[in-house]
Amino acid sequence: MTSFLYFAYGSNLLRQRLQVENPSARFVSSAKLEGYRLGFTSLGMDPMKLRWRGGAATILDDPGHVVWGCVWRVSTEHRDSLDRQELIYNPIEVKVTDGDNAVYTCRTYQLPAEYLVTSCYDNRPSPMYMDVIVRGALQNALPAEYVDDLRAVEHNGHYEDIDLHKNILKILEKEK
Repeated sequence: MTSFLYFAYGSNLLRQRLQVENPSARFVSSAKLEGYRLGFTSLGMDPMKLRWRGGAATILDDPGHVVWGCVWRVSTEHRDSLDRQELIYNPIEVKVTDGDNAVYTCRTYQLPAEYLVTSCYDNRPSPMYMDVIVRGALQNALPAEYVDDLRAVEHNGHYEDIDLHKNILKILEKEK
């Protein structure tokens, strides 16, 4: 099986979310991406029309900052499904470092600059999106301080049923 390494920092931190559309994904390591910070944007659209009903995560160039995430090994047969899932994000190659200082060259996704402009819409993520991100960070033992930072992200307060979130919760419940 040919494969590639993928660095996830958003909802795909959670194995059950990533494997919904990319069942070949296998955890390799938690790792950090230096020179970036985590940001959220509504993509210049009404957040209620977006998959997660709020701002989407992206990585923003920012020297001196770090984004923690997971390295996944994904079969090349699922590269297209991952690209479709990431929709308007640009695939980029990054080098990430794990806790043992091993360096991995990975595919990840970053929103194009035109989606990062300040919009009249609320860029904050939904509580359900942040729930999945935090669950993934805990599942993969990201540093406690980073998990605390994720928990502190201000969400948009739009609690509503999101089919993807409900499906992920069902999968998690079945796995208990």
